[in-house]
Amino acid sequence: MEYFKCGVSLIVISVFCITGISLAFIWNNEEKPKKPHIIFIMADDLGWNDLSFHGADQIPTPNIDALAYNGVILNRYYTLPTCTPSRTAFLSGRYPIRAGMQGFPLRAAEPRGIPLNVTLLPKYLKNLGYVTRLIGKWHTGYYTEGHTPANRGFDSFYGYYNGMIQYYNYTYTQDKKYVGYDLHDDLPNSLNIAPDHNQEYFTDILSKKTEEIINNHNPEIPLFLEIAHLAPHCSNAADPLEVRNLSQLNSTFGYIKNFNRRKYAGMMEALDDSVGRTVAALEKAKMLENSIIVFVSDNGAQSEGFLENFGSNYPLRGLKFTVYEGGVRVPACIYSPLIKMQSRVSNLFMHVTDWLPTFYSAAGGNVFDLGQIDGVDQWSKLQRNEQGTRKFLLVNIDEKENTESAIFQKFKIVKGASDQYSKYYGDSGNNDSYPEYNITRVLNSEANLAIHSVQDEGISSKIVTNLRNLSRIQCEEFSHFPNCSNLCLFNIYNDPCETTDISRSNPLIVKYMERRLADYRKVLMNQTNAPLDPAGLPEHFNYTWMPWRSVEEL
Repeated sequence: MEYFKCGVSLIVISVFCITGISLAFIWNNEEKPKKPHIIFIMADDLGWNDLSFHGADQIPTPNIDALAYNGVILNRYYTLPTCTPSRTAFLSGRYPIRAGMQGFPLRAAEPRGIPLNVTLLPKYLKNLGYVTRLIGKWHTGYYTEGHTPANRGFDSFYGYYNGMIQYYNYTYTQDKKYVGYDLHDDLPNSLNIAPDHNQEYFTDILSKKTEEIINNHNPEIPLFLEIAHLAPHCSNAADPLEVRNLSQLNSTFGYIKNFNRRKYAGMMEALDDSVGRTVAALEKAKMLENSIIVFVSDNGAQSEGFLENFGSNYPLRGLKFTVYEGGVRVPACIYSPLIKMQSRVSNLFMHVTDWLPTFYSAAGGNVFDLGQIDGVDQWSKLQRNEQGTRKFLLVNIDEKENTESAIFQKFKIVKGASDQYSKYYGDSGNNDSYPEYNITRVLNSEANLAIHSVQDEGISSKIVTNLRNLSRIQCEEFSHFPNCSNLCLFNIYNDPCETTDISRSNPLIVKYMERRLADYRKVLMNQTNAPLDPAGLPEHFNYTWMPWRSVEEL
């Protein structure tokens, strides 16, 4: 009898073994999920209130709105106050203070950049099998060939090295006297000057280049494409707010009385068109159904003052260059068919450093491969609408300006902020003279039609209205702002416009946040800003901005 039992057991074990081998064979031969295409669109100096999905009627942005309504509106997304630091944070996943890249943006012929020993996002994605491409703005250093984007992990770069160019002749002028052409078409170890485009508007050039890259790409190979727009940054042309067509501008946006704001609207119209063309190109190439598309701004708008572009951060306080909400809390959204819960407004606490681990995770990588970074993997949180784990972020420390700021949960500390650019600026975006928000235009936009073709359920007027109301920031009427030259503490959940200093009533929170700031000061690397190097002037390179030092000189 015992023998019989043993025999049965052996038979059962054999069956389980054979079944296990069979299942293992099936699992091992099951087609692995394809890595998603990642399209990252970054606008330049775009304000919170310059996109109509946040509730303003003044400047319609139907394509960007469609992307947001079909995806996830990121209502608590933070970045750095200026462009070089924010792009450093995006590419490295680290706070810029760790590399001395905080502070004033990089100037032309300035011998500095993200250190070469810092591995950047495109390099990490290349290691996972991605083709990586950048078009548009670089602005994180080019003084040696090794610092240029095509030698930092991108398979190709089409764009400009410096902070801006003119929209029609693609030149950049430093200190009002050093003028150079700054449009490049680079490959790894091969720097090439891009041909002149015969006065074509630069936003449209980027749209065509985007379509060309997508149309020529093999959909079976994962693509990482960063589209770093010039718009709506001002240029340094005689008329810095350059638009496609002035007469058309006046007929389309004549209801905007301020002529500079009207021109800004024209720049935004071109940017919105470009987003629509990008989404449509992905759909046509059969890539949209397996894509992640992100749209963000690099920092807040500069409504007035230095590099003013007449954007609006309303009702947020402050402008670009400041650590107030208007400078660092910016519009952002993400769309992907891979996100299970779409068409929602998310209060996920998110920072620009988070994109590196988030994209790496979405691409199937192990975030522990990334080493010591400040970014947090948010992919599963975005996919499933889960609670985030990030509770704290460093807004910035600028040891030259003596400004510091950080956020812990609902509390934000601001130290040493000057009075410059520290109030409310910009247009509210709502006036009886403005056309009513046109939901039909959103539903018929190029982006929405492309998205609707790859998913069963589309957005409706009701969904649009609901999401638009949820993403709107509203504050009580305010007539003055507290002076934060010493220290302010704000509850940015209840007071997103930073009107009431609550530091005296919350001494323990202040003490905790000052201790955290002190910890970051210990790891801060002093800013690497350097004087202009005459050897880097464009007159030495046929009046083109080019790398001018060798790696051996570092």
